[in-house]
Amino acid sequence: MIYKSLFLLVFANMFNQAYQMQTITCPKWVPGTNEVLPVGVTLSPQLELENRVRCYCEVVKQKEQECIARHVPANLCKARTAQWVEDNLRLQQPLMNTNGVMRLPQIDRMINVSP
Repeated sequence: MIYKSLFLLVFANMFNQAYQMQTITCPKWVPGTNEVLPVGVTLSPQLELENRVRCYCEVVKQKEQECIARHVPANLCKARTAQWVEDNLRLQQPLMNTNGVMRLPQIDRMINVSP
């Protein structure tokens, strides 16, 4: 996985220079509006994720289509999009393996029983 990312990074830079492709940057929007956040204002992790998803839908896919329309090879445009997704939408923690048997935590509960 790391080798694939390094490979794409090195060769993508060469192709980016040859085709004058720029890295994709996204603004941070105020939630629910089209206004850009002022400098120094941060978003909660949930709003930050929503902002990145909005960026993918509104900016990244549009840049990919513009790239293809400029007759840059489609695989390079898609690789740039895939690299953006890997950098910005990847899970921070790996998913747990649930194929094996997992012990349930023991919880003590009190139950009222009426006769």
